[in-house]
Amino acid sequence: MEALKAASVQDYPKAEQGLARAVREAESFGQNDIRVGSTLNSLGLVYRAEKKYSEAEAAYRRALVIMEATYGESIDVGNVNFNIAGVMFDQGHQVDALPNVRKSLAIYEKLLGDSSLKTAAALCMEGDAYRVMKRYPEAETALRRCADIREMDSGLESNELADALYSLGLTFMGEGKFSAAEPRLAIAERIREKTLGITNPLLAQTMEDHAAVLKELGRDREAGKLTTIAAAIRRSQKGK
Repeated sequence: MEALKAASVQDYPKAEQGLARAVREAESFGQNDIRVGSTLNSLGLVYRAEKKYSEAEAAYRRALVIMEATYGESIDVGNVNFNIAGVMFDQGHQVDALPNVRKSLAIYEKLLGDSSLKTAAALCMEGDAYRVMKRYPEAETALRRCADIREMDSGLESNELADALYSLGLTFMGEGKFSAAEPRLAIAERIREKTLGITNPLLAQTMEDHAAVLKELGRDREAGKLTTIAAAIRRSQKGK
């Protein structure tokens, strides 16, 4: 509890130290005790926040073995698979993350349903992995489902929906479907401007990709305007 309190105020070194001690305490009940697994999962979250990705992955994987043996097919097992996939994405290993993404998605769909936000998160991750692999039709299917779930849940003003639409827009760009990409990127741009602010680098990236699509569509004037704004955001970030 002390470690989790430290993590809640972003004192990650203290949280890491406390959770490492908690793991050792839990191991007194047995190496495969569920308390070891749950504590390792929390430790993995802290490692990830510290950008200690290999340590996070190792903690998650050990936790997964324990949780699968204890709970079988459960939400906890789905969550740990999702955490493993997330930290693999952080390391640029999107393709290798697919088995864990698929496992978490299957569990979420079965136990939480097709409209769950956890299902949406796994779908978006699956879509992004397929996009990296240039398997665009599969990416498009997964990302469309993710975007639809998030829109139904939160409307048109959530960062999560913006993320899904942005990834979908990039997928359409990869397929050369620029007319389909443009409205998705435009909506993602508007959401990010409203929720993140005009100086956010994610907004700049969205504008740059939107501008690239507009150029492909022959809308050079609009593209130039976005490029100018994005450049100004980049300059403001360098000055910080």
